[in-house]
Amino acid sequence: MSAGSQKKLATRNKSILYQFRYIAATINLLAIIAIFYFRRPSRSIFYILLSTPSFVLQYVLESSGLPKIGPDGKVITAGSDILQKGTLFEYCFDVIYLTWILDVLMVLFGSNKVWWGYAMIPGYATYKIAGFVLPFFKKSGGGGQQAAGADGDAGAAAKKDKSGLSKRQQKLQARQEKGPGVRYR
Repeated sequence: MSAGSQKKLATRNKSILYQFRYIAATINLLAIIAIFYFRRPSRSIFYILLSTPSFVLQYVLESSGLPKIGPDGKVITAGSDILQKGTLFEYCFDVIYLTWILDVLMVLFGSNKVWWGYAMIPGYATYKIAGFVLPFFKKSGGGGQQAAGADGDAGAAAKKDKSGLSKRQQKLQARQEKGPGVRYR
């Protein structure tokens, strides 16, 4: 990476992570004031336990995204690109944002019931994994099921037309029988 792009990446990461620090400090300060001063909600253990993933993920983002700058002011390492699409950093941001939203809702409603919103994380993970895994099961199970269930309309029609060939295969066979479409001199 060239020095110019390293500098741009370093300044961008630094500004994003400093904004994260300020937002996290503000939201968590409001939550702590609501819990310990106003006693809303009455038990703080849920806040402590369920805000810990946000603190850990913010530490991970800062440790890998903050640039290392030498004593002469030059960028030694720019850090990882934390805004790159398709990386685990994207999920770290999502969990942090969800935690902040739940913190604000806890302060507004004064209830620990808002922490059930964390159930969205395993639900979303299941959705993403199912989208990746299910096509493998459909591909392997589909052929055996269609052969066994030849009583359907589509199965019967396919067996009548040119010994079970699909429409695409029928077209290719017809083209081959017809001969070459373009003749050269």
